[in-house]
Amino acid sequence: MKWEEVRALYPNQWVLLDISLKIEREGKIIPIDMKVINTIPAEGLLVKKTRNSPLYMPYHTKHKYIKLK
Repeated sequence: MKWEEVRALYPNQWVLLDISLKIEREGKIIPIDMKVINTIPAEGLLVKKTRNSPLYMPYHTKHKYIKLK
């Protein structure tokens, strides 16, 4: 799934992503393909939801682009 699709399906929400394909450009990681594992109902739950999941990335769909360091 592309980031644009995630944003359309889950507007203005925190989502937990499994990023399956990414590229590195100018020192930043840019996800290309991803799967939504779960929505996260509140920002305070981010730590609890991701503590045991080092492979998953929380991100808010308010961002037009997704870039990771």
